[in-house]
Amino acid sequence: MVSGFRLTRRLLLTLGPLALLAAPPAPREHFGFDPGDDYRLAGYEQIVSYFQKLASSSDRIRLVEFGRSSEGRPMYAAFISDAANLRQLDRWRDINRRLALGQASPEEARRLAAEGRAIVWIDSGLHATEVAPVQHAPHLAWRMITGESEEIRRIRSEVVLIQVPVINPDGLEMVASWYARNVGTPYEIAPLPWLYQKYAGHDNNRDYFMYNLAETRHVGRMLFQEWFPHIVYNQHQVAPFPARIFIPPYAEPLNPNIPAAVMEGIHRIGSVMKERFLREDKPGAVSYLSFDGWWNGGLRSAPAFHNMHGILTETALYYYATPKEYRPSEVPERFSNGLPAREPTIFYPKPWLGGRWALRDAVEYMLTADFAILSEAASNRSHYLLKAWEMARANIEAGRRGNPFAWIVPPDQHDPWSAAQMLERLLVAGIDVHRATAPFAAGGREYPAGTHILYAAQPFRGYLVDLMEPQKYPEMRTGAAGAVRRPYDLAGWTLPFQMGVRTVRVDAPFEAQTGRLDRIDIPAPELDLRRNSAFLAIASALREGRRVYLSREGQLSLEKPAAGWELKLPRVGLYVPFTANMDAGWTAWLFDQFQTPWQELRNSDVRGGALRDRFDVIVLAQQSMQSILHGTPGVVPLRGGETARQRPEFTGGIGLEGARHLEEFVRRGGTLIAFDQATELPLALFPIDVRGGLRATSGGQQEGGPQEQQPEQPGGWFCPGSVLRMTADPSHPLAFGMPAEHYATSTGGQFFEIRESPAENKPRAFVWYAKSNLLASGWVSGERVVAGKPAAVEAPLGAGRVVLFGFRPQFRGQTFGTFRLVLNAVWQSAASPLP
Repeated sequence: MVSGFRLTRRLLLTLGPLALLAAPPAPREHFGFDPGDDYRLAGYEQIVSYFQKLASSSDRIRLVEFGRSSEGRPMYAAFISDAANLRQLDRWRDINRRLALGQASPEEARRLAAEGRAIVWIDSGLHATEVAPVQHAPHLAWRMITGESEEIRRIRSEVVLIQVPVINPDGLEMVASWYARNVGTPYEIAPLPWLYQKYAGHDNNRDYFMYNLAETRHVGRMLFQEWFPHIVYNQHQVAPFPARIFIPPYAEPLNPNIPAAVMEGIHRIGSVMKERFLREDKPGAVSYLSFDGWWNGGLRSAPAFHNMHGILTETALYYYATPKEYRPSEVPERFSNGLPAREPTIFYPKPWLGGRWALRDAVEYMLTADFAILSEAASNRSHYLLKAWEMARANIEAGRRGNPFAWIVPPDQHDPWSAAQMLERLLVAGIDVHRATAPFAAGGREYPAGTHILYAAQPFRGYLVDLMEPQKYPEMRTGAAGAVRRPYDLAGWTLPFQMGVRTVRVDAPFEAQTGRLDRIDIPAPELDLRRNSAFLAIASALREGRRVYLSREGQLSLEKPAAGWELKLPRVGLYVPFTANMDAGWTAWLFDQFQTPWQELRNSDVRGGALRDRFDVIVLAQQSMQSILHGTPGVVPLRGGETARQRPEFTGGIGLEGARHLEEFVRRGGTLIAFDQATELPLALFPIDVRGGLRATSGGQQEGGPQEQQPEQPGGWFCPGSVLRMTADPSHPLAFGMPAEHYATSTGGQFFEIRESPAENKPRAFVWYAKSNLLASGWVSGERVVAGKPAAVEAPLGAGRVVLFGFRPQFRGQTFGTFRLVLNAVWQSAASPLP
């Protein structure tokens, strides 16, 4: 982690007097076209080199590298303001930090608010296939640097803009190259057949409380440790059709841990934006639709829990830089929520009724949104600085009063390594973590020195409360007896539950001698399966040429036990389809984090057979059976009834031939692991004495939208991304190291029924849904359908086995509490029984 941010250490260029600088080039001069032109996309190197030229030719911009992407590309932030402000950047940062953390006295806060500068963050390109944000970035910088209107001069005087022109460098390079390859061919709008971020793809905007990705960590440091922007504007490009842009206010429900003043401020900014669109005669701005105020974990939502005004816009997109002419008849009568789409309404006052829509139109809409936000910040600079201090102080005072006063993380954890990982992620997000230097008492219990304490008296109390406490998703209905409004993404995400960490909430104030930590010491890996780090210890020992053994009681040792197995480095195959499967990406992340070597298995690899000669274990991540078998069709259905032709080399799936090879792999002694919907394939096609208790659903994890949720099942079972209680059999080898009671995250899921069979070697369940009190965090309906039923089963077949998970034990890299279920199955696949 980078220590205190000092521009003087990180500047790429030392700027001379303005008189000695060349005139900043207009975008067309640099690119040879205007970013936003039809059929052209600027790539990563082009965008970066343009900002470097601006920085070398103007004293109104400073360009700073603030991290590296997952594939090693530099990430840049452009600080744009007038020259006098840029000479005092350290001063503005220090003022903002002191106010945002509530460190100033009331008198000092008023003085600093009058002196400081509003800090506005605008990022582009998080979701790389949403191409307009990055293409608009050069135009925003150019106008901010060279514009001489009264409005722009006032913005430069009152605001420091932190512009991140390419927040996903790897994704931009992939998408720009893909489109350049296809433009002018029959495959012009074909979907990208792989993830546009190394592990997460679209889920790179679902990582803003876990910080699993390199990019997320760099951004989190900038936002929550160094700069604390008053407005964080995160640009996207999937507007609800036929709207041309979605802007706040957000839809219901409202998360109660977002400060009310923050949400009202977001509404205020949204109103300013909408008015500007109307004054510029740009129709199609819609609010209060689809994107809710409930969920945590995104680049616009996590800042709201940090007292910052997180702004999301979703501008209309056809595909890439290809324009589209919409006939009036293509404009629907209503939006998905039933509101009129052709007539004015309160949240859609000027409908868009069709016509030509091009990338340049999206760029211009984004620029309108930019300057609405920047002008608002400039006009109310002191308001935003003082408001940040007021909310920080209110949170600190609320925490001191108690209820809750603190969360205690005792040292006697089932998995101290994962507990440390949780604390480290909170630290990245700007949460204060304390460690007791002496024994103390709290809530009627005694705790030793070394206990970690998370005090609620923090400037970002709302963020901490939201992660530490269970979510209770409100049952908001469309009428007295209507259906419950479903969440945009998850309904529940409680961090200690997902990570398998025991915490104790203490409501009443207590005294303890503590020290505030600036880093978390992660325990060294141990050969103990109760710790996730055991798999790091196994990998390390094997690399060093030592032998590692697993006893029948589940104990790891470098000494040979009386009975058990010798562990070997497993040969792991991960099926990766050409459907940009995020769950496969997170599975790859899990393997890389725990130093488990793996190979990519494509459709042709599976169809080629002889799998047992190459692999001990094959993993099928979340994906429907139909999608695995048939993959991407030659003509791909897209949004709004559109279709696209995909390149032939990226079409098809494994086919029935591939499924037969997978069965043969298992019969010859291999282990096949399947998550959630992927269990449909072995359940339907393999002769195992297990059947699914829930009906199969078509489709699979989709790219470009919120978390996919499976439809309501017979009996009313529905689980829109919630944390559930589970039980495990710790005596089963696949559950070695698990506590008997634990939590798992489900986004729909499956349960299993084991058939009666005369076979000697029968399937065995090793994880079950809790018999009662199933919901731990979020919302479910119809829990009686799955309560007490098997959630994970080992099914023998020939000399091998199929391991079925009715949930995703590696979900988004968040579920540390269930990682070992996967890793046990993987590492045991190559184990040799001891004689």
